[in-house]
Amino acid sequence: MAHILMSQGLLGDSKVVSKLKPMIKSNMKVCFLALSYFKDQFKDQKSYLEFYSEGGEYYDKIVNQFSLYGINKKQISWILDSIDNHESATKKIKEADILYFPGGAPDLFMDRIRTLGLTEIIEAHSGHFIGSSAGTMIQFKNYYISKDSDYHRFTYEEGLNLLTGFFVETHYRRKVQQKKAMRKVYRANHEPIFGLPDDGLIIVNKDEIELIYPASIIYGNKGIYDRK
Repeated sequence: MAHILMSQGLLGDSKVVSKLKPMIKSNMKVCFLALSYFKDQFKDQKSYLEFYSEGGEYYDKIVNQFSLYGINKKQISWILDSIDNHESATKKIKEADILYFPGGAPDLFMDRIRTLGLTEIIEAHSGHFIGSSAGTMIQFKNYYISKDSDYHRFTYEEGLNLLTGFFVETHYRRKVQQKKAMRKVYRANHEPIFGLPDDGLIIVNKDEIELIYPASIIYGNKGIYDRK
């Protein structure tokens, strides 16, 4: 089991493909949880489904990226809001070797996971977890949301009980609000915090954490690491 943490979907990047091919095998099945969208992202259910259906922007992106690992579209299942129920979603998760959590709104993502009753099913998954942005954040038992254009205040949130002991600042750009948030989180928890820029990658495999540049440690166990 490995956790592949990203700020953006980098699975198609040549360096990332080389790094992940030993982990992502061509015979694996993928389950994509299309539950992370913002409330105003789609004008209606039809536009939502088109986005995640064959020929849709996100569908084609995901299928094309996984094809680089020898995985075809028949090996990818999709959990769709208002289409799947607890039973159908559970079946797809249990049949998958990889769960993919996309970016979007992490708090709404968790709300929809809970509504479908999938929390325990996901936490029991023994395969790989791949997350982008919000999909990285919700893998943590406790995570935080920095103030930005989508969220107008800092908040602590409860995610999935998959990762603990450290935090990740996604889309890390050394912004003032990000630095304020990390300082607040470190003072409250005294646990490491990693900065994850859009072109960075973090791989958590058992107790080992591998940072792929430009992902970096900002706060270590003894305090601030990066003062820039």
